[in-house]
Amino acid sequence: MSSPIEGIKKEIDSMKGHIDSIKADVQDTVGSVKDTVTEAKDTFKGWKKKDEVGVIHKEGNAFVVRENAEQIGEITYMPDGEDTWLLNHTYVSPEYRGGDIARRLLARVVDEARAQGKKIVPVCSYALVQFKRNKEYEDVWQKN
Repeated sequence: MSSPIEGIKKEIDSMKGHIDSIKADVQDTVGSVKDTVTEAKDTFKGWKKKDEVGVIHKEGNAFVVRENAEQIGEITYMPDGEDTWLLNHTYVSPEYRGGDIARRLLARVVDEARAQGKKIVPVCSYALVQFKRNKEYEDVWQKN
């Protein structure tokens, strides 16, 4: 017949075995996570965030953004009289949408309009929405 102490020792030994098994599982999981993180870092190395892409250049009546010599965004305007521009088109390539390229393009054309003393009629739907949402464009907005 076994004593109560021997029964407790058996339970403790059983628990130790269970704990050792859990430790091994956790260590395997940690190793897998580390491997996955390393793979992800290697995959995304050199990628830029959508809002870190491209430098804006003026080209005629447009401002464009290029990445690796490929045009990925543009905003265009056309003169409408002596003191007004019709802001008529904004485009960002689908893979770059969701960042701030369109916002930066709009800010750039607005800055240029201010520098030249021009007013803007936002015909493009994107620009019109932004003009309505942002008071910062009030000074250049030619409302009809």
